Amino acid sequence: NAGLPRVENGETKYDVTEEEFGSLVADLVHEGVRVAGGCCGTTPKHLKALTSCLSGVKPKKIESKNLTVVSSFKKAVEIGEMPIIIGERINPTGKPLFKQALRENNLSYAIREGIEQEEKGADVLDVNVGIPEIDEIATLKSTVKELQTVCSLPLQIDTSNIVAMESAVRLYNGKALLNSVSCVEDSMSSIFPIAKKYGGVVVCLTIDENGIPTRAEERVDIVERILNRARDFGLDKKDLLIDPLALTIGADNGSALVTLKALKMLKERGFNTVLGVSNVSYGLPNRDYVNSTFFALALESGLSAGIVNPNSKEMMKVYHSYLALSSKDENLERYLSFASVTETAQPKVESGLSISESIIRGIKGEVKEMVQALLKEKDGVAIINEEIIPALDKVGVAYEEGRAYLPNLLMSADVAKVAFETIKGEMQGSNASKGNFVIATVKGDVHDIGKNIVKMLLENYGFNVVDLGKDTPVESVVEAVVKLNAPLLGLSALMTTTVPNMALTIKEVRKVAPWCKICVGGAVLTKEYAEEIGADKYCKDAMETVRYALSVVENEK
Repeated sequence: NAGLPRVENGETKYDVTEEEFGSLVADLVHEGVRVAGGCCGTTPKHLKALTSCLSGVKPKKIESKNLTVVSSFKKAVEIGEMPIIIGERINPTGKPLFKQALRENNLSYAIREGIEQEEKGADVLDVNVGIPEIDEIATLKSTVKELQTVCSLPLQIDTSNIVAMESAVRLYNGKALLNSVSCVEDSMSSIFPIAKKYGGVVVCLTIDENGIPTRAEERVDIVERILNRARDFGLDKKDLLIDPLALTIGADNGSALVTLKALKMLKERGFNTVLGVSNVSYGLPNRDYVNSTFFALALESGLSAGIVNPNSKEMMKVYHSYLALSSKDENLERYLSFASVTETAQPKVESGLSISESIIRGIKGEVKEMVQALLKEKDGVAIINEEIIPALDKVGVAYEEGRAYLPNLLMSADVAKVAFETIKGEMQGSNASKGNFVIATVKGDVHDIGKNIVKMLLENYGFNVVDLGKDTPVESVVEAVVKLNAPLLGLSALMTTTVPNMALTIKEVRKVAPWCKICVGGAVLTKEYAEEIGADKYCKDAMETVRYALSVVENEK
């Protein structure tokens, strides 16, 4: 746009000239921007200046970095430079409690496993919900949706149901791992197009129509055939993660050597690899002994990604020790961090998350039941003051410090809302409300996302929020403030053309309700302009609005 807006004599003005705009945006194009135009404050003259600066300029050539990368909405993980951990725990195989949770459509089990694996050092989370008794398509979609709101890690979509895979990848925020394809035409022609369309790295199993070869060389031959077919769909080596298959040594104690040999051969040919490490010990006692030793051998043989249990101390000891011994852990930072945490770790408590932890994590699943149980021990006001508000404060501070993001803030507010609704009946007639807060988007402005976020947070902090909606006439705002004798008013404006209506609204409210404190917010506002139009406070985001409202209430006591 043409810079930050300012208001002079009721008119919105911008300070970036046409020539400056053209020059500045042209610099961005030279750096790699491929689409450029104008927004707030720009005119045809600005765009003419830009096209003049770009005369004869062609878009910067995109050069492939040849990296194998998966990502979530906020974290990217490169596969190949350093071995990574794929957490295996969100999988119903051998887990009766998870199977029961899936039958009951209870996602809290998967959410807890995801959070715990992230805390224990996983880089990617495998997500498999495949049991016969459920609607796998719906369950996989809902599980992926919930996990990506509370965990920052990329996900591996693990299913043999092609429709379920595409449905999940379609709503996934990032570039997922897709598990898996085999060297069978139906499999490749179904999954490779999904990876190409939505973006993804495909796990490729060394299986063909004849099954799993017993020789490493034959498994590598299968990989070359898979690669040739992948290229038909516009994919390449960097888009594939090869699984040479770990088979139980309980059935064939020479199978591990074949897998290790295949790993070495694949590494020599430039392929990235993955293994379900624990498969090697299936049917044996004390499986961690075998798993951890095999994991060490596989890492030394070139394994790029291990699907393991991050909760296993033996597996994680091997992983961090290998990184340290192979000079992949600079200054031993990861090893020392892991070792110090392991030494001081407390035994795992199986009682689940508290109300506060559920709010901080944004996990809605069992919060209603937890609040109902706690109401038998203490009253609703105590729960609000001791559990809910402190949790919201922690999330708010993390948001303000840049350690949490808007999705985290919204998820926590949503969970807190469930907790409040559960308590609501007991609080009827109590003095828990902190008073009326009138809120509105000003006349002519139809944007209300920011206003709605503010409303949700204010309600969670105990305010009775009267939401007048968007495109609100001045008269309606004045009437509500006076009728409710409201101590607080919040006004929002996102468009420069509606900023004058905010000034007019404040002016009219001041005439009849001088007691009312007015805070304002919106993308086009600044602290200086808020002061100029007579607002008491400019709030840059929802949490600052909450902080201001609480300060007003405290000062009136």
